[in-house]
Amino acid sequence: MKALLGYLSFDGRFNRARYWFTVLWIFGSFLVCALLTGAVVAVLPILAIVLIPVFCVLIYASFANGARRLHDRGKSAWWLLLFTGLPMFLSLPGQIAEHSPDDGARMAGAMFALLGLPFSIWGFIEIGCLKGKAGPNRFGEDPLPPAETEAFA
Repeated sequence: MKALLGYLSFDGRFNRARYWFTVLWIFGSFLVCALLTGAVVAVLPILAIVLIPVFCVLIYASFANGARRLHDRGKSAWWLLLFTGLPMFLSLPGQIAEHSPDDGARMAGAMFALLGLPFSIWGFIEIGCLKGKAGPNRFGEDPLPPAETEAFA
């Protein structure tokens, strides 16, 4: 149980392999919960409310996962606001304008959403692709073991 709760912590560092494993685990859990919700709503809609806390925990775990990966890069978790919050904020006008009969409003909304794309790409590269800082940093020890050096005698 303690190991599972460790995935909900914002403390420490995750290397790329552990980050992507956790992303896949969270995505799979979201998929299973979404399928269960669809099946449960068809039978008894009130039971779908039971799965809301599970979705909330999975969202929290995904933010904790991103934060720990940013820590491995030597950056604060506040960077998540730039990588996820700003693109979500910029997509709001597009969501609102989507139902507008005016083509110009829909085009403007789409342009706002496109403004968030570079931040999403930057976040993907920063969090998911770049190597972490070697050695300990202010967020903890390096999650990778030190590289062994060969000594010639």
